[in-house]
Amino acid sequence: METNAALLELCPEPLDQDVPDPRHHLVRTPPAPLAPAPSTAHPHRHDHPDAAAVPVPIFVVPIASPTAPSAVSAVSSALDGSTSLLSPDNCLGLNGHSRATLDGASRNWLLARLPDRVATAMAAATHWELYGTRGLLVVACGEDARRMGFSVESVRRETAAPSTPYEVLTAREAQLAATCPAAERERLITRFWVRKDAAMQAVGRGLSIAPERIEAGFSTDRGTVSVPGPYGLEVPVSVRNFAFAASYEFAVATAEPLPIAPSFAYSVT
Repeated sequence: METNAALLELCPEPLDQDVPDPRHHLVRTPPAPLAPAPSTAHPHRHDHPDAAAVPVPIFVVPIASPTAPSAVSAVSSALDGSTSLLSPDNCLGLNGHSRATLDGASRNWLLARLPDRVATAMAAATHWELYGTRGLLVVACGEDARRMGFSVESVRRETAAPSTPYEVLTAREAQLAATCPAAERERLITRFWVRKDAAMQAVGRGLSIAPERIEAGFSTDRGTVSVPGPYGLEVPVSVRNFAFAASYEFAVATAEPLPIAPSFAYSVT
């Protein structure tokens, strides 16, 4: 399969504090207890991960349209063998699945249709998770992926109807979106949404919280959001956006005090 799959290595690192559609997500198992906070003796080493830290490989795989008609759902059609190709629409059906939620036949079907580099990492990992939107599949490998939250969404053309409703926004975020140029409004709303979605997944809350309760309108590509927790407590979550293609918004989140920093990335454009 011809692809220019991207790899992000995300490691536990100190992070300085100064970026949709909820119907596609499955319920995740609550994350394992966090490890002790990493040392803050060198707070500016974001681009040079600690050699002792175990990286979490994140593969970003673009899926081109096949010549045959695409399947409507990866779970109901692609993975049961009724189609032989991995199509852009399959990515939506795979979203939220993990190694544990796919049976052996489905896992083998999927690995056989992914780039060798991605399939090899998935085969060797004891745990992996899938996140997808139309035309793009994100694979997070390793046990530490359980303690992170990921969200990826496609951004529609400015001429298309908005796919992310205003209802997921706080009043402040809605005001920011309203004052944003029309050509960038859908991207901004989607960016706010993937931040919220990733943050909720990182603390194991899924969609049990109304997204409009989470303020994620920070102006830079990284920041901290507060996710409502049990007994009225607020859980701080570090969130970062990664821009690897103009047509997608992608966010990674980790509950503090286990922030993350990228090691390297390759463009998928």
